[in-house]
Amino acid sequence: MTDTSPAMRVLVADDQVLVRAGVAALLAQMPGFRCVGSAENGAQCLAACAALAPDILLLDLQMPDADGLAVARALRPQHPALRVVILTSHASAAHARQALAEGVAGFVSKDFVLDELAQALRCVAAGRPYISPDVAMAAVQAPAVPADPLTSRQREVLRGLARGLGNKQIARDLGLSVKTVEFHRSALIQRLDLHDVASLTRYAVSQGLV
Repeated sequence: MTDTSPAMRVLVADDQVLVRAGVAALLAQMPGFRCVGSAENGAQCLAACAALAPDILLLDLQMPDADGLAVARALRPQHPALRVVILTSHASAAHARQALAEGVAGFVSKDFVLDELAQALRCVAAGRPYISPDVAMAAVQAPAVPADPLTSRQREVLRGLARGLGNKQIARDLGLSVKTVEFHRSALIQRLDLHDVASLTRYAVSQGLV
């Protein structure tokens, strides 16, 4: 019996032309899937999703103008049924955990073979999550990442400190009083038990804040 269900509409967002072309060529050979368009940056991706209403978005983790997870967050309110699959050359366990925590449907290393991407698309289309086997193994073996002990405001202050800004400049940037910045600075120092700017900067880098 012939399957008459409509093809899954797929949008590819990646700044690499070869990736976009390769995925489009794969989709052309996969029954049940259709490439409806492509985007090379975050702004184009948002516009294309609004115009084309894809079922699945293959989204690069790092594009020239945007972080892929930030794009996924921005899309969620307007496209709650959209299934996002992250494509990345930064296939670490930490990235995978962060992506899944953001609600993405899949996480695929750009080292994939075409059969793997086809498998990922079929899993996601069926409502099942997919993670590249090498990333899944790393996630199992890696120690759990402790919860971030800082508040969002403390992270903003820490980001400023790591960028070499003083309390007055941080206060201006965040629209706070200098005393408020000093309060948050003191609180984050106590929480992290890090008492010099160099140590705070290393922590900020390890957390991806700068």
